[in-house]
Formats: sequence, C-alpha cells, structure tokens
Amino acid sequence: MKRHVLTHAATLTGAVLLTLTAPALAHASTGLFTFETPGGVQEQLINPTDNTCYNIDAYGPYRNGTNRHAVFYPGTKCRGNETIVDEGAGSSLLNAQSVKFVR
Repeated sequence: MKRHVLTHAATLTGAVLLTLTAPALAHASTGLFTFETPGGVQEQLINPTDNTCYNIDAYGPYRNGTNRHAVFYPGTKCRGNETIVDEGAGSSLLNAQSVKFVR
C-alpha cells in the first residue's frame, strides 16, 4: 500500500513539473529560409527555432519565407553588427556568416 502511494506521488510530481516547464519549450518559426553559398549551392532552414543562432555561409540571393524577423551577422556565432530583415523579405545579395530568427 505504501509503495502504491509513492508511485502516485511520483507520477503527480512529474505531471506538475511537465506542466510548469511546457511554456519554456522552444518555439519555432514557421516557414522556409533559403540562401545561396559562395559556391552557388542553395541551402535552406525549415521552421528554424526562435532565438537560436545558425552558422551559415551565405553569399548571394536569399528569401526569408518565415513568419519571424531574420537577424543576420557578419561573423559566426551571431557576432558583429546585426542586420534585421522582415518576414517574407528577400534580396539578390546576402553576405552573412550567421542568422537567428526573432519575433
């Protein structure tokens, strides 16, 4: 009987912790970000996670087809002066080494 009560208590504790941490789970943008590398290869990020830095080697056309702002950086690991591009925007030239997506 005592073991049965402990099992229920552990299950309840786990459920409460899951409920409390669920809002903290990462959100993802919806959509496709496409860019071209210096070698002319087209790359893409599908539904990238918000506020996560992605190292890219982009030089050429791009399209931010996500529902988030794209923040581009000249250095890897999202370092350097940022350039913010609206959702749905694109251009014929992007020169960036990293990007993250923000609301």
